[in-house]
Amino acid sequence: MSSAVVLASAIAVVSLSSPASAYSSSSVSLTGHGHGHGHGMGQWGALGYALAQTSYQSIVGHYYGGSTLTGLTAGQEATQVKVALTENNGNSVIVTSGAPFAITGTSISASAGQAVLMSPTGSGRWDLSVGPGCGGPWPNPPTLTGVSSPTAAPAANPGLGDPNTATKALQLCQGGGNLTVRGSIEGTYASTGAARTVNIVPLEQYVSGVVPDESSAGWGTLGTAGPQGQPWGFQELEAQAVAARSYVMAGIGSYGGYADICDLSCQAYRGTLNESPVSDLAVTDTLGMVMESGGVVEATQYSASTGGYTAPGAFPAVPDTGDSICIPGACNPNHTWTASIAVSTVQSTWPQLGTLEAINVTGRNGYGEWGGRVVTMTLVGSGQDVSLSGDAFAGALGLNSDWFTVTNSLDSPAVGMAATPDGKGYWAVASKGSVAGFGDASFHGSADSLSLPRPIVGVSATPDGKGYWLVASDGGIFSFGSAEFFGSTGAMRLNQPVVGMAATPDGKGYWLVASDGGVFSFGDATFHGSMGGQPLNKPVVGMAAASQGSGYWLVASDGGVFSFGGAVFHGSTGSLSLAQPMVGMAGTADSRGYWMVAADGGIFSFGDAGFYGSAVG
Repeated sequence: MSSAVVLASAIAVVSLSSPASAYSSSSVSLTGHGHGHGHGMGQWGALGYALAQTSYQSIVGHYYGGSTLTGLTAGQEATQVKVALTENNGNSVIVTSGAPFAITGTSISASAGQAVLMSPTGSGRWDLSVGPGCGGPWPNPPTLTGVSSPTAAPAANPGLGDPNTATKALQLCQGGGNLTVRGSIEGTYASTGAARTVNIVPLEQYVSGVVPDESSAGWGTLGTAGPQGQPWGFQELEAQAVAARSYVMAGIGSYGGYADICDLSCQAYRGTLNESPVSDLAVTDTLGMVMESGGVVEATQYSASTGGYTAPGAFPAVPDTGDSICIPGACNPNHTWTASIAVSTVQSTWPQLGTLEAINVTGRNGYGEWGGRVVTMTLVGSGQDVSLSGDAFAGALGLNSDWFTVTNSLDSPAVGMAATPDGKGYWAVASKGSVAGFGDASFHGSADSLSLPRPIVGVSATPDGKGYWLVASDGGIFSFGSAEFFGSTGAMRLNQPVVGMAATPDGKGYWLVASDGGVFSFGDATFHGSMGGQPLNKPVVGMAAASQGSGYWLVASDGGVFSFGGAVFHGSTGSLSLAQPMVGMAGTADSRGYWMVAADGGIFSFGDAGFYGSAVG
């Protein structure tokens, strides 16, 4: 039996091979970071930076690398934005107001409180009717027929801060409550011939509607006094105004051929609903300011939370230290999240799987914890495997983002694993001491409820498969099931931290190894030598025991192998240039070979150890 310790980067390589039976749990447990796509600015991160006394100019400069903050030209500042009010798609358009308004280009005008019904007739035409209110009744026949693109315009479009906005502005009549908007409301058609509703509104008034819908206006009141006499949180609202203005200007004319942008899934826009003096001020203070590159306004994407690292794309990926903000009144709930998805849900979402057996993350973008966002993954099933992107997986199952790791019952990143005696299962252990069993590996307990002075770094199984030991970096040992305690280095002063362990064949002892190559023997584990006190090119990262307890191998991060006792040297990568460092090793059952695994999932076979594939790439 081989008792290898495989460290954090290698767990995905070994533990994600397809198990022989159905998924080990009735649910898939995940831990993730962020909320949204992660491209460009993170709103929570921007708030974190603002409260750390960072100006909005520096905030947008951080998130939108390669672009420059500049002002729009005079002509661009006068842009009228056409917002597709998608919530009214395909319906008649009913407009009312607390003040008189007219349908431009027609003889129709409405008094205060009256409503105009625009009924689509097809072929680009509309019938118009004037009624006493949103609910009619409407005249039969209509007041006017066959009108092309009717547009309701207010007698006076209220400016920002106008105390009479509620009565002067137009309202789109809706069953769940009217939507009040500045500017005008147009009935039009998409290229498919479907009826559409468009709000035509001046650029800065549009931005004033977006900012408090995307970032809470209350954020502008947080923090100590900053520039312009406003609290530092106000800088986030100004950064949001720049991002919203740039985003819409970059997409003028791009929405369906009849609008520039939409109201809900593009940038959140609810007319005047959430406008406030604070957010309005953020808009006027940044009047006309956008992010440009080469004289072209950039499409400045943003999301609620990046999780601590932005995603690469139109802008370079950058760390987002502001994302972890958690103060009274502003604590990001999305920085780290957990989710549990029923296996039955996964199977019904991708029925071609048959029975779900495993979830393999095969590629990440390289930025942040666990290697960053999931780029590619494979769902392993009894019927067939399904390869997909992390974004597609997250979207189909309603996850907050595509930055996640599959933990099952683990409460923190996995740091080690051990196989069952028959090779049909394995345990994974996390740094906080939680243990997850896969295949025929039974749960015997964990250390996640304990207050650990040092993190767990490895696990080793008993020969009967009915127990296991966990080892912490200080050499503390935690025994579960049939695993007996034979001592530890927990109370000793170590030169270097423990990085792994291996059990003797009879389970009556074990060895611990430290990063300087020092070996500690307990129970019937015989000391056969160590690298302690000897110069190493690279630190030791793991060990494996030879059969019959006759010796052991140590492996260093450069792939150098050190053999002791009856453990025979079969080769190493010590002289090779590795793309990624080694993180662990395992010996074959007859001790005539061993495998080593690198942080990128690369597998190196020596002696009679066969090569069965790797997770590189």
